[in-house]
Amino acid sequence: MPNVTLLNKPELSLHDVDRKFNDRRTGLVPMIEEYVSKHDLFKGKDVSIYFIEKGAGSLVAKIETNDEKLILKVPLSLAFSKGEGLFLKTWENAGVKVPRVYEEGSFGELSYILMEYIDAPVITGRYSPEESLKKKIYVDLGKTLRTMHAPKAEGFGGVVDGKAEYSRFSDWINGPDMKKRVDYVKEHKLLGTEHGSLSTAYEIMTAHVESENRSSFCHDDFGTSNIFDTDPITVFDPNPRFNNGYLDLGRSIVMLATGQAASQIEQLIEGYFGGEPYNAKALQAAVLINATMKLPYSHKKGRTEMVSNIQKYLADRRSVLEN
Repeated sequence: MPNVTLLNKPELSLHDVDRKFNDRRTGLVPMIEEYVSKHDLFKGKDVSIYFIEKGAGSLVAKIETNDEKLILKVPLSLAFSKGEGLFLKTWENAGVKVPRVYEEGSFGELSYILMEYIDAPVITGRYSPEESLKKKIYVDLGKTLRTMHAPKAEGFGGVVDGKAEYSRFSDWINGPDMKKRVDYVKEHKLLGTEHGSLSTAYEIMTAHVESENRSSFCHDDFGTSNIFDTDPITVFDPNPRFNNGYLDLGRSIVMLATGQAASQIEQLIEGYFGGEPYNAKALQAAVLINATMKLPYSHKKGRTEMVSNIQKYLADRRSVLEN
């Protein structure tokens, strides 16, 4: 039996919207202690467990012995708790640097992944906006995201038993999760006609998906906070989703739009398409759809500046969608 030391407790969110995740965090602690104490990998060793503060959607523990460090990650959302190992391995095979996956399993309904510890800082906060533009960091990010989308997938939505939740794009975009978000945005008047027509965006995106006739392994949270500053960069912490690559890129654009990072958005698009022609209308449709998905959570957390910045970006780009 290993000698297991718990160095801290998981940090809990102060926001009421995260209450369910807080309960799951607390309940997972004894399960993780038992997992480590019984695992052959740690047999006869002194082991410390430290819960990393970063990450609202997952419980992440650094497990350290005298000779190695590992990461145990447990996504707290049932919708995003499956498929991370599959996606990381797929991207690794495509030539993207990711943490090496050692083991996958589950604690009840929640999946876990045991993987390599990357001893490097994330890109967020490492460089000033001017430095990031000079170094063309977002061009590199765009190229990496394009490589991640190269392996062909089947279907759309979350991962269920190793496969996509839906076989058709229309079933995903009209599904209960999107409907709930759309209803919230309408109820709280977060988007209006000045930001673009969501129904038009649906039509444009559906036509684009049908024309490409393919799906990709999408990160769905691709940004500098989920990329280690290594050479080459290391991608981690996805919300695994099968979808069209434009929607994954659109999600990243919305995340940058929350901070009014227009020049970074331009570099990201430049890196992704590499000078090739692309469907600007479909990309803006993807941005509007992703804004609709993200706004409810930001609004519930009282992030008024983020909400306002997204609204401004959509209003400024409305003509791209509708002309």
